[in-house]
Amino acid sequence: MGYRYQFSLLLTVAGLAGSAFVGAASARATSAPLLTVQTTVQTPVQTIAQSSDNLSDSQKEQLSNLLGDAQKRIDSGDYAGAIALYQQALQVDRSNARIYSGIAYLQVRQGNFGAATEYYRQALDRDSRNLPFHYGLAHSLFMDARYDQAADAYRNLLQIAPREADAYVGLGGSLLRLENYDEARSAYERAVGIEPNNAQAYEAIGMLLLAQDNYDAAIQPLERALSLDPNRGSVYANLARIWLEQGNEARAFEALRGAVRLNPRNSDAQYFLGKILLDRGDESAALNHLEQAVNIDPDLMPAQAALGEILLSREQYLRAVLSYRRLIRAFPDDAGVRYNLGLALWGQGNSGAAIETLRQSLRLYEQQEDSKGTERATALLEVWQSANGQ
Repeated sequence: MGYRYQFSLLLTVAGLAGSAFVGAASARATSAPLLTVQTTVQTPVQTIAQSSDNLSDSQKEQLSNLLGDAQKRIDSGDYAGAIALYQQALQVDRSNARIYSGIAYLQVRQGNFGAATEYYRQALDRDSRNLPFHYGLAHSLFMDARYDQAADAYRNLLQIAPREADAYVGLGGSLLRLENYDEARSAYERAVGIEPNNAQAYEAIGMLLLAQDNYDAAIQPLERALSLDPNRGSVYANLARIWLEQGNEARAFEALRGAVRLNPRNSDAQYFLGKILLDRGDESAALNHLEQAVNIDPDLMPAQAALGEILLSREQYLRAVLSYRRLIRAFPDDAGVRYNLGLALWGQGNSGAAIETLRQSLRLYEQQEDSKGTERATALLEVWQSANGQ
């Protein structure tokens, strides 16, 4: 972890253990994209609409009541309840494509992309040229990691509407996931050719170049995207990634500030901003961003490690224990993490658990032939056992 803190009582002889995990995890987080460009579902629930012409007046009234009740469930966030009502509506009007698309949309909202694809297909069976349905199907397939099928869905859409720039962006995103870089680049360039001011298309080209580790070339299309749409937080995040890779901390810091200003729930951006602030010595500001990062994504391990480090330094032992326990679940063989958990447990007053955790750390250090770690853990274990009357 790179920092040493002095604690009161018997912690003063210990310091924080270095952890092999932190460097590797930080590298993984830095190299991972902060954004994946992908078009969004374009089907609003509110368009589920009119009944089919062949229904009786009583059926039309029943359908209207069901759809109205479903909308109330949607407004209250009860998507499962709304889906159940739409299922009842299908018993009244099975030929209504928009009811199928409405169910699909709500499945997307719940992250049930596999189910969404089936309902979008049924909607398309009843209205084959409806572009929002095609977009919904392609998006759901993409989110379900069926990238080859998503690419085919975008191609089908483009056969109906060959000048849909967003469809080319979606096609390029699917091909990018399939590592078909040449065809992905061609799709993105088609999007730019159709809409020269399409910020998403330029961002997509930048993402493609980032996927190929071509950081210098990625800057121009990303900056072009930002000039077209200054409110794209994802572009700031990806520019920050480039500056971090190139060691330009000042530019990365400003880009990260833009990213979290526009999207406070970008956990990676919150983490890297906190890391820079911590390196600059602004611990209070770093703590704020690291706390936000782990609140958004508790499994963002580099953020948990950095947060645990600060919490130990501030003697906030209970919260430090929580961070280090999560780290141990992810990295059970990391001796340094167990060492630091022992420090937090001892500071909390749980001496028995602290000593047992330190013994586990010592065994791992010995197994890994880490002489410095073994020496540090042995010395602290002797002090703690003596203080505990062992």
